[in-house]
Amino acid sequence: MATADAREQPDSTTTNAELEVDHAALDQPRGEWQAAQEAAAHAENQLSLVLERLETNAERRTADEAALQAAVEQQAELKRAIKTLADQRETLRKARSKAQREMEEARKRAQAAEAKYDEALLVEVLAAQKSKDLSASGGQAQAVDEEADAVAAPVAESTAQTTAAAVTARNAGA
Repeated sequence: MATADAREQPDSTTTNAELEVDHAALDQPRGEWQAAQEAAAHAENQLSLVLERLETNAERRTADEAALQAAVEQQAELKRAIKTLADQRETLRKARSKAQREMEEARKRAQAAEAKYDEALLVEVLAAQKSKDLSASGGQAQAVDEEADAVAAPVAESTAQTTAAAVTARNAGA
């Protein structure tokens, strides 16, 4: 009887003595089976490690793609900002040139107005001084007229200022 039949029939008269197992003969297949089990467990562990690394790799790739996309968007934004700043720079340079021209023109107009004012002031001061001098001395009127005509001619700006200052100081002291 085979061992499978013996297990199925518990009433049979077979004993353990008939089931003698040669343990030495089973050592090699048992060793191969245990080695295969260990290899399978090791392969399963390796598979788990590879799956973890794949998952980590996929997560990292996703994060890197998102970071790359953000960098591309930031690059585009920075390019737009640089272009806007270049346009503003050109506009500001033109505005600076215009402001400098306007400032120079305003200074010239101010200098011209000051020269006209100095000339008008000198004429007024001379006329007042002439009138005062004529009233103070009755006989010297002809000499004063000649002197006033000579002074009424156009006078340089610095001379007009100096004369006006001298006359004003003299009048203040009198």
